Amino acid sequence: MSSEGVRTLRAWRLLRGYGQRELARLAGVSHSTVIGIEHGRYRGYPATWRKLAAVLGVELTQIAEYRRLMGLDGDAVGSDR
Repeated sequence: MSSEGVRTLRAWRLLRGYGQRELARLAGVSHSTVIGIEHGRYRGYPATWRKLAAVLGVELTQIAEYRRLMGLDGDAVGSDR
């Protein structure tokens, strides 16, 4: 777990036993999107985070907290984008 007990996308992915490519395929996003988010080079749209959360079985509140801690909360996770 990362700071303050919040899991990172990578931690959630590994906990579920997914590789980056498998997670991307299941979520319907590109492999480069998963890599970019995990390495902090890409913020990800709220729609992307909702797809990842659904595949990983993670609550949107957990995603929102992760985004807040990582400084990615410029867009609300629940928005339509």
